[in-house]
Amino acid sequence: MVKKLLRLDLKTIATLLGALLFAGCVQSQPSPDLFALPVSYMVGEKPEVILAKDMNNDEFPDLLVVNSASSSLTYLEGIGDGTFKDSQTIETGREPFALDVADFNGDRIPDIALCNYGDGNVSIILGQKDGLFKLKTEVKVGRLPIAISSGDFNNDEIIDLAVSLRFNKLFILLGVGDGTFKVAEAYQAGPTPANMTISDYNSDGNLDIAMALNAVKVRHIKLFLGNGDGTFLPPKKISGGNQSSFIIHHDMNLDGKADLIASSPMKDSLSIYMGDGKGKFSKQEDFAGEKGPHNIVVGDFTGDKVPDIVVCNRRGGSISVIPGKGDGSFLYPHYNYVVGSQPRSITGADFNHDGMMDIAVVLYQKQILEVFLRKANAPLNDV
Repeated sequence: MVKKLLRLDLKTIATLLGALLFAGCVQSQPSPDLFALPVSYMVGEKPEVILAKDMNNDEFPDLLVVNSASSSLTYLEGIGDGTFKDSQTIETGREPFALDVADFNGDRIPDIALCNYGDGNVSIILGQKDGLFKLKTEVKVGRLPIAISSGDFNNDEIIDLAVSLRFNKLFILLGVGDGTFKVAEAYQAGPTPANMTISDYNSDGNLDIAMALNAVKVRHIKLFLGNGDGTFLPPKKISGGNQSSFIIHHDMNLDGKADLIASSPMKDSLSIYMGDGKGKFSKQEDFAGEKGPHNIVVGDFTGDKVPDIVVCNRRGGSISVIPGKGDGSFLYPHYNYVVGSQPRSITGADFNHDGMMDIAVVLYQKQILEVFLRKANAPLNDV
């Protein structure tokens, strides 16, 4: 069921609060003026996750926000100039916590898979031609589903799902092709699995799963190598990190092989693992972050065609831009920008179609998301 939120006047959405929060702001060193002052949009209560995806195939990124306390999903359609239309609210199960987007029924329209933490299930919400959404089905997976990722795990050209439960399980849901799923294998994944990132890490043509582990005193992540039939080998431990809660993959040293970046919010640090394309990773030295680094987005945010890391710092009320050098190392100190109390999640895309990466972040206590557009005249020589 889709409902409209109260209409918002987009011209008045940029608030003085946002301007004041972003204006000052550097704890690490004087930071280049990369971003314009933020524009703010209302979302639901306690937004957990934000994701930028083109949901209506118009080539402009839209925004999806998971709101745990109001049990809802906020959808904002991008116009292509850096602003967004009035939001739609989609009702969800209890305490939605994570989502992923893919075409689950083969109609070439993006759909949504959503973990309902309070109900122990996954909702499949199908996108429609008119830009609206329709609940297709709910799949029971067990207590406290906390993360979800999609990919074709059995090479049948139908998208499948991987779902991790809060304490010890990884479930694989195989797609049927009509938007429904059947529960396949379950794997021991603990202690305390967190989010996952999916790629072919050993170059065998089959998708694999890298998983962050958020248990106290755990100093490794896990890698599940796929067999190509929807099953996975027993997980391998990759040493390094410290109670990591978020993980993402990207080719950070431009060698064509997927590397891993993990955050450890309780230890205020980030970990980099360089992949060799054969399923092995070499851990680089951890580097210090701000207070509570969590969600990470990777892209060229400094305009030098080299991937950078941007991370939201939950306890620090800021986002950090960590410029990459293109060899797997990074400039330090990084650049830090205050955004407001408890930034919960971050995403990046080119929201205004100018060829530069922009940022959107949700603030957990304030029920708002903030959009930061990259400045065209930013002082790139200082980055």
